[in-house]
Amino acid sequence: MKEIVFATSNKAKVDQINFIVQYFKFPIKIIVGKEIYGEKNNYKEIGNTVSEIAKNGAIDISKKINLPVITEDTDFRVNSLNEEPGTRAGYFLKKYGRVEILRKLNNIDNRSASINSAVAFSAPDGKNKIFLNTIKGKISKEEKFDKFPSWISPYTHHFGGGYNAIFIPNGWNKTLAEISPEESIPWSYREKNFIDVIKYILEECSM
Repeated sequence: MKEIVFATSNKAKVDQINFIVQYFKFPIKIIVGKEIYGEKNNYKEIGNTVSEIAKNGAIDISKKINLPVITEDTDFRVNSLNEEPGTRAGYFLKKYGRVEILRKLNNIDNRSASINSAVAFSAPDGKNKIFLNTIKGKISKEEKFDKFPSWISPYTHHFGGGYNAIFIPNGWNKTLAEISPEESIPWSYREKNFIDVIKYILEECSM
């Protein structure tokens, strides 16, 4: 069984990728960088896009620990808010919460938004690969979520699911935080990238 280091301290992301591994029965083990490598797992978010941030982070950590690494970065863009909060989505969420987005959009008709996720793979031999996935939708009028794991819903953790509880993907009439883990695989932003990077590692990389 192959192993891959996931350079993150975000437990929800780890649970999410492990769900994908188990659901598809991929013969791969996810090693949590924070648990094994401590501060070496940390990297500065350098770049203007999620792809740049994820790639630069993966290269940095791979050089530090001399092993293949994956990283993930997500942004959240609301058209009527000049594409904000953008790559500052995590900071904005922790400081202002989802309710601030709802407040800013009060009485605004255009509620379209998008979420971009980038997963980067980097190896000491210089091999690098980026997987980018974008989903489009609109902002709901209020927070809506169900009793799902923290990578989907804020049911058990205030920041759980990021902006899922206020984001309705195109083709649905409910938020991402109301869609079950199995149903959300084709619709969520990270799942496709996790599937693609794992397949890439299994098929293309000798580790």
